[in-house]
Amino acid sequence: MNEVKKMPLQEAAICLTPSLRLAVDQLPEKTARAAEELRLRVGQPPAVSGGGCEVPLAETAVTAADLREIVARAARDSVHSYADSLRQGFLTLAGGHRIGICGTAKVEDGRFEGVRQFASLNIRIAKPVFGCAREVYEQCCRDTLENLVVLSPPGRGKTTLLRDLIRCASVSGYRVAVADERGELAALRDGAPQFDLGGQADVLELCSKEDAVMHLIKTMSPHVVALDEITSAQDAAAVRYAANCGTAIFATAHALDLADFKRRAVYQPLLEVFKYAAEIVLEDGVRVCRVHGLKGGAVC
Repeated sequence: MNEVKKMPLQEAAICLTPSLRLAVDQLPEKTARAAEELRLRVGQPPAVSGGGCEVPLAETAVTAADLREIVARAARDSVHSYADSLRQGFLTLAGGHRIGICGTAKVEDGRFEGVRQFASLNIRIAKPVFGCAREVYEQCCRDTLENLVVLSPPGRGKTTLLRDLIRCASVSGYRVAVADERGELAALRDGAPQFDLGGQADVLELCSKEDAVMHLIKTMSPHVVALDEITSAQDAAAVRYAANCGTAIFATAHALDLADFKRRAVYQPLLEVFKYAAEIVLEDGVRVCRVHGLKGGAVC
């Protein structure tokens, strides 16, 4: 008999304590399917969020011991093996689900080194959308790979679209080098991507985009470099480095709209690099992607 495939929420809940997993299993199917996050805060009832609102899972408040047990389960009782990702405040679960961690920060020599006392966890439920970037890819890269940036405010699906752009290029026969600074694009676990990026994607995670791009170009001979969330001058420099090396670039950037993207100082040096901007907008509550031409040119 074939095993019944768990829905994403149930898969993400595998690391929860038994009582919390029971609460998840008792959710109405419609609520479970719409769930985007599990929110766990010490002293507050657990909640599931989706569509911009939170619904309590149970009346009993979450304890600090619950959070410690959940993190231990997620790290398979080997927290030291996950020190690098914990240092950045998250853990990746099988299936690409992701635990964000907040609480009392551990700071050494003025640098954030992770969270030493847990106060809240946010389990983000992975829901890859296969084919969501196909139309954008065909419009921008049908004949040759072009430099493309995906932009929107937070929470509209930039990373999801970028991930599918990577897959589109990879299955089209292009080698894609993925600079996955926070482990969100591939979600490597034991070396295996938890998201399908196609067969020709090479991933370097948990290091700065600047270092990752340089390493990937020198070692993987990519046709295209992909990186998520350009937020600093160093990130912009990584994009320009890749462009100067002759690879195509797929990237994302936070911006309210195209005009806001053009106004921001950190992005202005990139207006000559990107040929297209794919802007994710909401129309009657539905995400729609609009492609705009910029100044950059073909690179491959």
